[in-house]
Amino acid sequence: MSGKRPRHELLMVPQEDEDDRPCPPAGQNGHHVNVPEGSPPDGFVADASFSDHSSMPTENGETAPYRWSPSGSSWRDMLFFVGPGFMVCIAYVDPGNYQADIQAGATARYQLLWTLWWSSILSIYVQVLCVRLAIYGQVTLAEVQASDNSDRMRYLNWVIAEFSIVITDLPEVIGVGIACNTFFGWPYYVGVLLSLCTTMVFLAFERFGIRTLEVMIVVFVGIMSVALFAEMALVGANGPELIEGWVYGFIHVTSDDIFTITGVLGAVVMPHNLYLHTAACQSRRVVREESTVKRAVWLSSLEPVFPILVSFFINMAIVSIAAESVYGQPGAENIGLTDFCYYFQYLKSGCVLWGIALLAAGQSSAITTTYTGQFVMEGFLDIRMPTWARAVLTRLVAITPCVIVSVAFPDDLNLLVNIVNSALSLLLPFAFTPLVKYTTSDKFMGRCAPPVWERWLLRGLAFAIYLLNAIAISAPGGGFFGFIFQENLSAKNAIWFVCMVAIQVFYLWWNAVTAFTSVNTEMLPLEQERAYEAGKFAEADPIKSSKRALRSLELTEQEEDPVLGNMNQPEDELEFNT
Repeated sequence: MSGKRPRHELLMVPQEDEDDRPCPPAGQNGHHVNVPEGSPPDGFVADASFSDHSSMPTENGETAPYRWSPSGSSWRDMLFFVGPGFMVCIAYVDPGNYQADIQAGATARYQLLWTLWWSSILSIYVQVLCVRLAIYGQVTLAEVQASDNSDRMRYLNWVIAEFSIVITDLPEVIGVGIACNTFFGWPYYVGVLLSLCTTMVFLAFERFGIRTLEVMIVVFVGIMSVALFAEMALVGANGPELIEGWVYGFIHVTSDDIFTITGVLGAVVMPHNLYLHTAACQSRRVVREESTVKRAVWLSSLEPVFPILVSFFINMAIVSIAAESVYGQPGAENIGLTDFCYYFQYLKSGCVLWGIALLAAGQSSAITTTYTGQFVMEGFLDIRMPTWARAVLTRLVAITPCVIVSVAFPDDLNLLVNIVNSALSLLLPFAFTPLVKYTTSDKFMGRCAPPVWERWLLRGLAFAIYLLNAIAISAPGGGFFGFIFQENLSAKNAIWFVCMVAIQVFYLWWNAVTAFTSVNTEMLPLEQERAYEAGKFAEADPIKSSKRALRSLELTEQEEDPVLGNMNQPEDELEFNT
């Protein structure tokens, strides 16, 4: 397989009769994605207290995580899977979301609430796809992209994924700078620089368990959420107008709203979340029986629904406050994170609470980008870094442009966040299109692929997201190159036009290649468990990893079959076709 990634070589496995194959079938050629050994990083370890299965020893003698199977108690089973979805959904109430909400309310009142609602619904659907890939396929999005592409495409996809992670961190850094300015009156750049230290402090709480950190974040954001709902009630949100914007506000959309719409989409359905959730779900190990796996997929798909809906109403509260207090004010289109709290009419300590919310939301989101960076680097490159090192690397890269802007253009921080939100929407197809490709593929998913109507629905959504962003790149009001068509012809605009064409060509080429290139890999059989080794999430030697997995299955069969048990076939005599 020249040009393919060595550690993800396709491995010939023993064939089964057509009628006896588990879901998904091995396929006529018997190829499967060879998944390396490993375990999720610290912080995503499943809570074994809800499992009915005893621990299993690993090769090095340590205790492996429990394998879940239905206990008969719906609540007990549901609680086992609570965690990954909540961690991912923290990103839906980060400073970038707050900025998008303020812009929507300040420029269009309630008319863009439908965008926020349908982006939230789309994010639920996206998380369901992540669950399917993670639990059915036992791979992360980065791993399956790496295994099914040439080296050049793999490196390109890695660079794009890393870029999306870094710019996702920009609003979080800015949020810390604004919080420090609110609390102490410091210049924005001082808080931006200190964001590196605050992130390390939050990560230090990992030693007490990730759930302790999650509780702290939920408490901080919860305080602000209550305050926002109180302010929303006191300012007197216009109920009929709110319902109209929620249900059919799209009838009032103009080209001037494109930039705000893409900003909302990018802030809600962040591309880095797709990589994060496909990895986080794998911390919940389940018994590899078809009925058990399908039940696990169902419960894991339900888990993020509640936090996403809660985040929608929090964001709706911000839109409502902006609509009633900011809309119509001079320079309303420039109001955002830096000055929104000054428009609170009833909260006496509104700016203090706002600073707490920005600090908590910014730090929690920074933690998710750190974990995502680990999964992306490991999935694409087989490189694993300590959590603190990854946090420092991501934050240092994000701090640089924020310091420059906060020193040279302190009044443009809100604009920077607006640009980041729209850029995240532009980057969304680079994660969403591959996710749709593999989760709708008969080749990869086997009989676990969705029905035909759902495949076409998902492919239609992927194309619609691409088309919206392609329009935003060139259309006036899109926030990117549309100004070229509103100004007189000049050498400067000619250069911008060439840049626009180059970006459009690359955007179309990448999406077309990704969408129409055939899938050459298959996931492991549903009943074959991915082998994990404590302290690792990937192993560089695919043959060694595969031999261990198959040898484990062989030994299990020998224990169950007395005839096979008497056969002592050494490992080096096993035949492998690669």
